[in-house]
Amino acid sequence: MKPDRQISLLSLAIPILVEQVLRNFLGTVNVFMLGNYSDSAVAAVGVANQIMSVVLVTFTMISSGSAVVINQSLGARKDKEAGLISMNAIGISVLLGGVVSLFLIVMAVPILNLMGLEQDLIGGAAIYLQWAGGASIMISVSSTISILFRCYGNAKIPMIVVMIINVINVLGNYFVIFRPFPFILEGIEGVGIVRFISETAGALLLILLLARAKFSHFRLTNLWKIKLRTLKQIVSIGFMSGAEGISYMLSQVVTTGFLTAFGAAALSAKVYVNTVDYYAYVIGMSIGQAAQVIAGQMMGAGKLDEAYRFIKRKWRTVFLCNAVISTIIFIFHRPIMGLFTSSEEIISLSMPLFALCIAINIGRSLNHSFNYGLRASGYVFWPMIIAACSIWLVNCGLGYIFAIPCQLGIVGLWIGMAADDVLRGLATMGIWLSRKWESAVLSMRRQSELAEKEL
Repeated sequence: MKPDRQISLLSLAIPILVEQVLRNFLGTVNVFMLGNYSDSAVAAVGVANQIMSVVLVTFTMISSGSAVVINQSLGARKDKEAGLISMNAIGISVLLGGVVSLFLIVMAVPILNLMGLEQDLIGGAAIYLQWAGGASIMISVSSTISILFRCYGNAKIPMIVVMIINVINVLGNYFVIFRPFPFILEGIEGVGIVRFISETAGALLLILLLARAKFSHFRLTNLWKIKLRTLKQIVSIGFMSGAEGISYMLSQVVTTGFLTAFGAAALSAKVYVNTVDYYAYVIGMSIGQAAQVIAGQMMGAGKLDEAYRFIKRKWRTVFLCNAVISTIIFIFHRPIMGLFTSSEEIISLSMPLFALCIAINIGRSLNHSFNYGLRASGYVFWPMIIAACSIWLVNCGLGYIFAIPCQLGIVGLWIGMAADDVLRGLATMGIWLSRKWESAVLSMRRQSELAEKEL
């Protein structure tokens, strides 16, 4: 099977949206159901899930780097090279995922202690993290295979698999928490085991479907037949693309540590607001990810002007989606939060946070358009530097100043987050409009020509 040369934005964006929503729904269901169990359990699992978020971003380094090179190879109609890169990416994801799984199983308690989590929450959080972290190898492989399906124009397969994962997760958590009949699993440990089972089932199904898809030039022998020149491209692009995400996730872990001084209510409010706010920007993010695939193939085909205009047009759509949905969630935040908790203290804490989320998601609209365009071109070094500086100096630094010395608490953290997202968004827009990224496309084209001669 060869990729569809006429991939439309909607044919990618809609399945990506459904997949993203359903994958995040795994965490939402856990938070929603655990909210009926106890707010302390929500805080414990929420902190463990932040660590898993860092792990997920780490895995996207390989898949994102591979996607950039694969999309440009497909755009240039170099299918043999694209097939080799795809299989290399899967092999690397197996090794990386295995190492991370072992690390989290062994180091769960020390990691949670370093985060300053309250001692009475560490036991449950560690058990959950060990099970969820043990599934890291499955998540790593799933992430890479899902990206491959998108590059080859078939985003429906990952969407369907995530649907199946959700069915397993929802049913399993219902049995664990609400216990309609005696069930072998229970509590936070049961929720962690259900996640492990659902992620494993999803990975195995994706592997089976990839084998049946018969994409052109996909060979099992290429799993470990790694070309160093291509590997260097994947790792360098992937690392610099992923470094931004890792910095952001680590900053969230650090700011969560700030919140431990304000008690479990603040931690729970952070988990609930982040859970709900995801749905404010997921549509825009999905459009941006679909646009990245298409723009990357345009660049590979040498259509740089077309790619430049395409990303600019799509930003307006992403901006509109983020602004409108964030405002709607703010207006209806009280009944929405009432679905998760009955605590008036937590609901009151969430109101200013949802107001600030409007500004945050406007900033994200810039990142989910122009930054994704820069990634498609392979121009990732300066965006990485800008992001790292802004995240640690503005998000964490300014957030800390507002939260603790200025005594604004969790609202102070959100102010720092809003300033960071807007600043980074404006910076990436400026780089895109300057068209400095075109040099990266030309450089990758030369590297591709050299790699092709080695095949």
